[in-house]
Amino acid sequence: MQETKKVGEIMTRDIISVKLDSTVAEILDKMVTNNISGVVVVDSGGDVVGVVSALDIFKLANGNPGINFKYTAEDIMTPYTISVTPETTVEEAGRVMLENGIHRLVVTASPTRKKPLGIVTSTDVLRVLGEKAKRFLEEQQKN
Repeated sequence: MQETKKVGEIMTRDIISVKLDSTVAEILDKMVTNNISGVVVVDSGGDVVGVVSALDIFKLANGNPGINFKYTAEDIMTPYTISVTPETTVEEAGRVMLENGIHRLVVTASPTRKKPLGIVTSTDVLRVLGEKAKRFLEEQQKN
């Protein structure tokens, strides 16, 4: 029987975050420099208040080369409402992403806590599912 992985085992602990007043230019710089497609937005106390993804920036640009880089994270972020804990299974995290049409989840100690412990992305979930698929195929070849 295969062991079910937990989010805490696969999450990225080094969260790239920005403040509410960070400009789109600053956000883009962080995303490009760190080769990521989204950042966590935190308030002055370090609590998660939202997420800015590449899609949020694409929506702002809307094909316009004259994008206003002075907009802030607060202006364009998706407000933070959904999180998982380190004990959430990877499959459950994938279900939450699918049901909510999102590609990343902030990991907090509990649903009521707002301090980020990590982040898990759809790519992380796919990697785990790919490992399971590989083991499945190997078992099939043995039989």
